[in-house]
Amino acid sequence: MTIKKNIFFIAVFIATVLALFINKLTTPRVLSTNELLVNGLFMFEEPKKISDFSFYSANGVEFTKDDLQGKWTLMYFGFTNCPAECPTTMYKIKELINILRNKNFPLDDKQWVLVSIDPERDTPEEIDKYAKGFDEDFIGVSNIRPMLLSLATQLSVNNVMPSEDPMDHSHLDNHVNNIILLNPNGDFAGVFRPPFDISGLSLTYQSVTVK
Repeated sequence: MTIKKNIFFIAVFIATVLALFINKLTTPRVLSTNELLVNGLFMFEEPKKISDFSFYSANGVEFTKDDLQGKWTLMYFGFTNCPAECPTTMYKIKELINILRNKNFPLDDKQWVLVSIDPERDTPEEIDKYAKGFDEDFIGVSNIRPMLLSLATQLSVNNVMPSEDPMDHSHLDNHVNNIILLNPNGDFAGVFRPPFDISGLSLTYQSVTVK
């Protein structure tokens, strides 16, 4: 009996060690502030509060600050007629989503939002359709420019007012190509800065949002 007990305890010990080893391999490592920065993510020591806002997606669905509660949100400011930067960045976020899905990373408290910086041309339906062209889980939203400027300014996204000429869209060339990270309290937590390397984006995102 003693031998059987010893074998049993050894087997349990080996199984426990193996489980801990597998867990260590599959659980994203929590990076230091400097490691996050080196990999392209700047995190604020103290997340910044933002004021209430209201945008609209397809079918008149409203998107407000309340929709940030309980979820990690990646928010990108772009527009449907963007020639290069926007689709490239949106594709990087799409790649990130696919990597997370393939790793069975928890996504029930994650969301991805595209805010139009060209509300004069991007209707809520158009921006949402554009966003969902990259991934069905994307939410595309738009609203009048004063609301856009209020939110963009709080999130350090430069977007100047258009000229009086309705055909002049040069102001859109000056937008900052950052990806904004908002925490589950709806606070401005950090900024992913270009260029976006998918390995660094995936590593840092998992590190700060892992449960």
